[in-house]
Amino acid sequence: MSTTTTHTKPQIIWVNVIFLTLTPLLAVILVPWFCWTQGITWTQVIAATCLWMATGLGITAGYHRLFSHRAYKASAPVRLAFALLGGATWQNSIITWCAAHRYHHRDVDTDKDPYNARRGLVWSHLGWILVTGPRHEMLDNVPDLWKDPICRWQHRYYLPLSIAVNVVLVGLLGWVTGEWLGMILIAGLLRVVLVHHFTFTINSLAHYWGHQRWSSDNSSRDNWLLSFVSFGEGYHNYHHAFQTDYRNGPVWYNWDPSKWLIWLLAHSGLASHLQRTPTDVVLRKRFEERKAFLIDWLDTQKALFKSEHQEVLDSFQGRLQSAQIRVEGALDELRSTRRSLSAL
Repeated sequence: MSTTTTHTKPQIIWVNVIFLTLTPLLAVILVPWFCWTQGITWTQVIAATCLWMATGLGITAGYHRLFSHRAYKASAPVRLAFALLGGATWQNSIITWCAAHRYHHRDVDTDKDPYNARRGLVWSHLGWILVTGPRHEMLDNVPDLWKDPICRWQHRYYLPLSIAVNVVLVGLLGWVTGEWLGMILIAGLLRVVLVHHFTFTINSLAHYWGHQRWSSDNSSRDNWLLSFVSFGEGYHNYHHAFQTDYRNGPVWYNWDPSKWLIWLLAHSGLASHLQRTPTDVVLRKRFEERKAFLIDWLDTQKALFKSEHQEVLDSFQGRLQSAQIRVEGALDELRSTRRSLSAL
């Protein structure tokens, strides 16, 4: 059921090294050559965009929020579609992908984190895939996925399924349009490379660049710009604070196509049990985080200011404590109202 291979010294995974080196190299050489000699068409751009969205959402709404975090439940056809589309991104099987991701959340920023951001951008972005790092091939934390026949089937036949789905999708586009080479290079090769590195930015850049509005307990950050290339995954600090929420962008205007897709699936009867962190819990977490920041700031200022300024700082601290009492009272009232409504 699981493999628990342990390596005392990291070993190079040559298949991954060759694939993740060769594909971007070929894309950098062949795509510009094709555009210069043949010219790119809108058909190829639209096809590549549609496949990027379909396969990318297979990772974000499927691999990540459905299978890794159980943020909602989905019907068998939806799970099958996500298994095929997510697999077409060449990011491994559902079971392998989710095992590493769950370990990441459990041991974030530690030596046991498979893509520990504290080891540097290169490691968290790509390095951990190229060598046998922490918990390499350990699949003992996904017993729920082993029970899912779709996940077991996709794990067993991951490689032929990945090849078949890419060949069928790109081949069908080439047959319909007659633009075989363009579809292979733009909708096939370039799309795979972009999906890879757009996904990898959440493991790397989203732990270095952005804001920590919800929690400073780990290196995760909210970055709205990354959400535009990762279908909403850029609100990473919120996600680490509230892992089972089906939304990464909690506010309606946050760019999060994955949450919109999940919402549509639910309203179409294809998904259910959408997990949503209660508003009072979110607001309390936000308040506690800001309060801790202000207390640290006050302590620093008291150490720097002369004695004549201490009265001002003490007054500020008193107002902070008064605000805390009022906010906690409002949050308790909001929680009571939520519980009363849920009991109706």
